[in-house]
Amino acid sequence: MMIQLGLKFIAVIAIALPIWLVVRRPWKRFEDKSCNNFCVTKVREICLALFVLFMSGLLVLTLDGSYLAPSDMLQRAQSRIVSGKNINVVPFCTIKRFFTRFTMETFLINIVGNVVMFLPWGFGVVLLWKRNQTIWRVVGWSFLLTASIETCQLFIGRSVDIDDLILNFFGSCIGAVLYFIVQKKFPQIKKLAQ
Repeated sequence: MMIQLGLKFIAVIAIALPIWLVVRRPWKRFEDKSCNNFCVTKVREICLALFVLFMSGLLVLTLDGSYLAPSDMLQRAQSRIVSGKNINVVPFCTIKRFFTRFTMETFLINIVGNVVMFLPWGFGVVLLWKRNQTIWRVVGWSFLLTASIETCQLFIGRSVDIDDLILNFFGSCIGAVLYFIVQKKFPQIKKLAQ
């Protein structure tokens, strides 16, 4: 399963990269080499490209499901809400289950994986945009992304779990904290934010 996910992630990046290059045209931003900010612009474009490519892959992986006509997806979501099928709204219930029936593979995929895969979101949001360098913005963007993904999964037949939201949110916030730690060591990365 991990190999399949890895291959899917690589395929998405292989498709998204040419699209990114055509849409963003980063070489246009590098034409004026006399500019003092040439190196900063170049590094920022690279970081922005990596951020967009990673997020494209992340969204494809998290939104991989069973797509139907919109009315059918809405009906499926309604019936799932009524029945509670594959929906967990009790915080830490699933996390506790992973620890009571512990296997390393399950722990790495479901606990560590849910945290780690959202680190780049938290890191990138504060690295690339100045206005997001406050605690409330980090919390807001972290919650918005994870809640949106879990809500979408309700419509595409994937399990919906508040524990996934908690772990993804936690991972995103850790990513932002990592940015501030790195920024203290390397204050020049502040210049990448616009």
